[in-house]
Amino acid sequence: MSDTAMAEALPQAAGLATPPDARNIRWPWQRHPSPEAVAEKAALSAEIERLHAQLEQAHWEREAAEDRCRDLESAARSAAAEHARLTAETRREVAAANSASRQAQAQIGELARGLQELMQVDKTFERWHAAMDGVLTHNGGMHRKNDDFTLIVRQMTIVTLNASIEAARAGAEGRGFAVVAEEMRSLAARAETLSTDYRKSLYENDLITTATFQDLQAGGKMIMGALVGLDLAQRNAMETLAPQQGAQP
Repeated sequence: MSDTAMAEALPQAAGLATPPDARNIRWPWQRHPSPEAVAEKAALSAEIERLHAQLEQAHWEREAAEDRCRDLESAARSAAAEHARLTAETRREVAAANSASRQAQAQIGELARGLQELMQVDKTFERWHAAMDGVLTHNGGMHRKNDDFTLIVRQMTIVTLNASIEAARAGAEGRGFAVVAEEMRSLAARAETLSTDYRKSLYENDLITTATFQDLQAGGKMIMGALVGLDLAQRNAMETLAPQQGAQP
């Protein structure tokens, strides 16, 4: 219904005659707005547009924030999984290192016991040294006895020579005595040869014994030096492993 028709219908509905200027009536909603109202409406429209733009921006920012949150959650899960993997791997490596350390300590302990047993070879070398000294002393005694034997042989040779001279002076009566003296002189010559060979063998024995004794001394020093070096290395290894063993969980 138009404004004019409404203006005509209202008086009729009220039982009034339609005024002749009903068409010229201006209702409140048909009035022109004032400049202030127009300006206020424009300001409200602008404010609405600004608020709408801010709402849109907030909506996009919220979605971006949600995306970032999802990315951070995914990164956090990945980091947690990587941390768990590294932790498990570190524990395995630590366990392997601890096992290797224990095995190394056990082997070093066995080495230490072996070294302690080998250190007893020093006493063996001392016994050999004493035995070699005894052999050299015994050889010296044999040299002296051989020298005494040589003197006896020489005296026997002189005696047989004198006996031969006396038998020759006695003539036919001393012929048998001369035979005995000659035999004694032959035996003395053989004994002197045997004494000379025996002396030569004793000197050779002295040389062999001395060389053997020197080789044993040199070998013993080398062995003891190697054992002392191994013992020092074993002690250093134990001192190195001791802090690691103490730091094990």
